[in-house]
Amino acid sequence: MIQRIQTLYLLGAAILMALLFFIPTAHLTTEAGTAVFKTYELVGADGVVEKVPSYLMFIVLVAMWLPLYIIFRYKNRLHQIRFCVVEMVLLVGTLILEGAYCYRLYTLFDEAYEAFAFEIRWPIICPVVALLLTWLAMRAIFKDEMLVRAADRIR
Repeated sequence: MIQRIQTLYLLGAAILMALLFFIPTAHLTTEAGTAVFKTYELVGADGVVEKVPSYLMFIVLVAMWLPLYIIFRYKNRLHQIRFCVVEMVLLVGTLILEGAYCYRLYTLFDEAYEAFAFEIRWPIICPVVALLLTWLAMRAIFKDEMLVRAADRIR
């Protein structure tokens, strides 16, 4: 059901989570250089790559692929609604973990350097917009289910 509005909402949520995965979330600039924080790694000012704990990367990857799975479950709308709820929980978890990592990086750099600039980039809001899009998709799927049930009742 590619022509349905919920498909566009879910596709938008998947694209936003892919952007969050690939685009840097925060930049930390010191006199030694610039450190870049991505979902799966922290590239230090000296070029050293440090891996971020894998559960953040795992949650973002699942939150990126789950909307695509939901799109192709169009024959079972109740499962789509349940998976939308799971997606929204994952997105809230992503928000919490991203915020915690940014705060932790800020405190680490605050302890290590006297002068630094901490800049949060726009991809940090991708989970918020994806959460809104997933909620809109779930609402549209629920409306479709109610329409089908009303049509069955009339017969």
